[in-house]
Amino acid sequence: MAGIHAAAFMNANRDEKEHPEPFKVPMPWPAEVAVEEVTEEERAELRASLQRRSAFAH
Repeated sequence: MAGIHAAAFMNANRDEKEHPEPFKVPMPWPAEVAVEEVTEEERAELRASLQRRSAFAH
């Protein structure tokens, strides 16, 4: 979150004549993530597995 805040601050206060391109802070995760297709049965199994392990499901 700090990286996003830093980039927003730097871009809001940059001299656009000297630095025309927005500043981008390198992030430790990819910007685009591939989304896998999941069937309804797989989704139900995954949801049940998550609820078994969740501290908030009980």
